[in-house]
Amino acid sequence: MVMPVDPNATTLTGTTSSHPVIIPMEDDPHVITKIIGISIMCIGGMQMLGSLFSFGTIGLNNWLESTMGPEVGGALLPSWFYAASGLIALIAGGVYLYSGYQVQTYQKKGIWITLGVVLASNFATLLINLSVEYPQGDTEVYPGSGIDVQLLSQGTAALGSICGMLFCGIITILPLFFANHGLR
Repeated sequence: MVMPVDPNATTLTGTTSSHPVIIPMEDDPHVITKIIGISIMCIGGMQMLGSLFSFGTIGLNNWLESTMGPEVGGALLPSWFYAASGLIALIAGGVYLYSGYQVQTYQKKGIWITLGVVLASNFATLLINLSVEYPQGDTEVYPGSGIDVQLLSQGTAALGSICGMLFCGIITILPLFFANHGLR
């Protein structure tokens, strides 16, 4: 049995074509990546500027010792402390400038460099803080308490270093949390 053809029905005519090609559209990278990269570069610049103050403290201590006498030198931290702190800040600041530029131009290696310098510079600074000997004789906060200023300041330096590493690490990896971070 043959089906009757409906005269009012539309008939499709033409030729077949190949399957459609789907071209994935790449979104622009998230703006937070650029903001964090610029922020890392600003921190690097400020850290390099801060290293100059650390180096300047050496000269200030020498001036204080020469004008007020050698007994003042016994109350000051040693010059190597300020020199080492300034050198670490200068080197870390330069690396922050480089890694911040890498993050700002959407390079994933900038994030890893930043995390590495945060870890290395904080550990180096922590080691310097723990190795310096405070020059004062009796440094107890309250006589007979057993808690001295050196222990208190080194403990807070360690705690501050750990908190700083966590905070900076979380801020640094923020671009990785976005779906289209666009990092290469």
